Amino acid sequence: MKLGTKIQLYTTVMIAIVVILSNLLIYFSYKHYSLEAEMGQLENRGSNIITEMQQAQESGISGETVLQYFSLSDGYVTMLNSQGDHLVRIATEESYLELNQPYSTSQYTDEVTYNKEHFVMVSMPVIWENGAVHSLQIYENVYFLYETYNILKWILVISSIILIVLVFILNQLITNLIISPIKRLVRRMNDTENVRRYKTIPVNKSDAAELKMLTDSYNDMMLMLKAHDDNQQAFIMNASHELKTPLTVISSYAKMLERFGKTREDLLDEGITAISEETTRMKYLTEQFLSFTKVTHSDTSADKEHIPVVQLVKSVAARLEKVFKRNISVISDDANPHVYVYPDALEQLLRIFLDNAYKYSEKDIDVTIKKDTGKITIAIQDYGIGIPNDELDDIFTRFYRVDKARTRKSGGSGLGLSIAKLLAENNDIDIEVKSVIKEGTTFTLIFKEEVRDGEAE
Repeated sequence: MKLGTKIQLYTTVMIAIVVILSNLLIYFSYKHYSLEAEMGQLENRGSNIITEMQQAQESGISGETVLQYFSLSDGYVTMLNSQGDHLVRIATEESYLELNQPYSTSQYTDEVTYNKEHFVMVSMPVIWENGAVHSLQIYENVYFLYETYNILKWILVISSIILIVLVFILNQLITNLIISPIKRLVRRMNDTENVRRYKTIPVNKSDAAELKMLTDSYNDMMLMLKAHDDNQQAFIMNASHELKTPLTVISSYAKMLERFGKTREDLLDEGITAISEETTRMKYLTEQFLSFTKVTHSDTSADKEHIPVVQLVKSVAARLEKVFKRNISVISDDANPHVYVYPDALEQLLRIFLDNAYKYSEKDIDVTIKKDTGKITIAIQDYGIGIPNDELDDIFTRFYRVDKARTRKSGGSGLGLSIAKLLAENNDIDIEVKSVIKEGTTFTLIFKEEVRDGEAE
């Protein structure tokens, strides 16, 4: 069902329910209070009759005679004794004589239906001539009220139908006014050519606030998709460029070996060595590409853990010392801080920065762990070539390298730091970089303190 149809249908139904309930309230309220008013008048008449009867008894006039003078235009008056016998019966219609309510010494009113006719009645106690307490009952036909009720009922029914029809028509007009801008916006969103080109939609000042929000959200989505597509294109181009060089070298040496490999042993050794080196480099690049893709599309549903950071750093450093054949010093105070991270991600982060320190320096590497107020830091310091200050903001960009001349010698792919940045963002870790040319570089990982010392083991 369309949104406009839903709005029109739901609004009409709700208003119809309100109108029907309001009309029912009007109808039954009017009926109740009009009958109450008629009963009140009947009680007043009964009181007058009793007063006249008492005065007549004092004058020696029969109470039955007094009742004759108070006959109704359309009704029935009777006097009941305690046995339920009728002492006096005065009716304008013979059929009214069948009306009968029980004897009571208490005053009460009621509504009576007889032969599809409606009556209001009042029963009042009366002290009769012999001192006995009788019940005076007066019935009045209120057909005129029910004729009014019937007229009111049809007025309310017809007015309700007319009102609901008008509401339906007005709802349709109002819904069209509300939905039309949304339809125009949807048509612009569905413009395939504009979507393909990631074009944004201009915001109309006359649009409602919700439409402006929707337009802004769409424009933000287009900009994000464009940025994502640009990043994908840049990644493909850079990856192709990175793989092109080793493939060219392998292809060149393969052709040279095909021509001279059987006759010149020196070229054979050189070619095999070059092809082996370039194959190793291609393998390394492929692993970096896969690692970057894995981090970019990583599943963050795995649970984080409280990790004893000193223990983890020492474990990673001990393993890499054997690979690098270089000393890695881990310095920490007596505290036993814990960090709340994905364990594998933190280990990969440490490996990236330690590998970077190994590639761009020839001296030992220092790792310092500190616990300050509200935070924990891991500083990885090398004493290598350093990074120029004007390039510090670019080092986390994919495929960016500071020392282009040493790229092939050091084996860097330009992806390590970009992977590290993504890992840090996924673990709420801040990274600070300080570097001095020819003195070295320090990468500092900053964690929020999650638990007290030694709380998690």
